[in-house]
Amino acid sequence: MINVVISDDPAEGAIIKLAIEGSTDVDLLFDPLTLVKLRSALAKMDSWHAHMLPAQ
Repeated sequence: MINVVISDDPAEGAIIKLAIEGSTDVDLLFDPLTLVKLRSALAKMDSWHAHMLPAQ
């Protein structure tokens, strides 16, 4: 089982926790600037996806 938890505080950045049963947990730490870049990239990808694959 894989559990993903995303917690973000705009002042501190974000932490993405990956908990995999029987394995070591992984914490990805994002500083505020990296978090903004990640959100921007995801918004661009979402826009591209909506343009290329419109609702049917």
